Amino acid sequence: MKILIAGPELVTKDDRFIDEKSWLFMKAFERAGIETGYFAYRLDGMFRFVENDKHLKRLWHHIMNKRLLGCVMRTRPDILALFKAGPIEADTLREIRKRTDTIIINVMNDNPILMGNFNAIAPCHYYFVKDTYVLECLRKTGFRNVHYLPQCADPAVRKPLKLDAADMGIFSSNLMIMGSMYPYRLRLVEELLDFKPAIWGTGWTRTDNAIRKLYKGRGVWGTNKTKAICGAVISLNPHHPLNDIKGTQGRTFDIAACGGFQIAEYKEDMEDLFRVGKEIICYKTIDGLKSLIEYYLHHPDERSEISLAGHKRVLKDHTYDNRVRQILDMANL
Repeated sequence: MKILIAGPELVTKDDRFIDEKSWLFMKAFERAGIETGYFAYRLDGMFRFVENDKHLKRLWHHIMNKRLLGCVMRTRPDILALFKAGPIEADTLREIRKRTDTIIINVMNDNPILMGNFNAIAPCHYYFVKDTYVLECLRKTGFRNVHYLPQCADPAVRKPLKLDAADMGIFSSNLMIMGSMYPYRLRLVEELLDFKPAIWGTGWTRTDNAIRKLYKGRGVWGTNKTKAICGAVISLNPHHPLNDIKGTQGRTFDIAACGGFQIAEYKEDMEDLFRVGKEIICYKTIDGLKSLIEYYLHHPDERSEISLAGHKRVLKDHTYDNRVRQILDMANL
């Protein structure tokens, strides 16, 4: 069996490529004994400027879609696996279905109702979403090809690390939050200033002085992301208010895979993924969050017990290998 992975260009700087779900799934498919190829639909390396110029971007997307069709026609993969893949046009996918027997799947790690190429859902044989709310909405509109596939982690990438003194000097914190500066994250951090959370991400230099003092000065990718999780006593895990409705994001599984202790914003789908209160701690209100932070900062034994249980749950049920088996089973492959 052959599979062609379509994902963003894989960038080696700061080990950023190991955060790409397309790369992580490719490795999982390879572990399953499947021959893989990779097609980059988005430029993230030295030609990233093309994606930032609307005229060059339009030209590149036109060329890229023709290249993808040609690549599929030439290599004849059994599966074309798209990962988000907003620039890949519905007409390209329809042409692939018309001219080949290739099965098209899309693993969408964002909310396609909010973002992404909505018109490109129908041409896929299987379209996977991470949120049961999104699944329900799309099924109600007649999309029978949409299926639920929760996020996951790769334990070869996200794993417990014992940090040396130098790394502890950089990554240790009592409370940590990571991610780009969005208004909802900013508002949350403002509420938690008394706890002095360490902030990793981009865009935080545009905030006021009190928050900039907590900012670590950069985003973290690859191994450094794992170190930031392992160096934190508590990892804070809020969700995007429009992207995660009932479902949970990949960071939930990454933190658990690292053996980190997290306090995550509660989402309904978590009930089927973890034993809430035993394998993961969740908050529903800002006052509840503050109480949980205060409590667990002073109860290390309970933190260790819960983080170990969450770690075991991810290794058992929520790895990329698990998800590849689910995809192949659903597609009868």
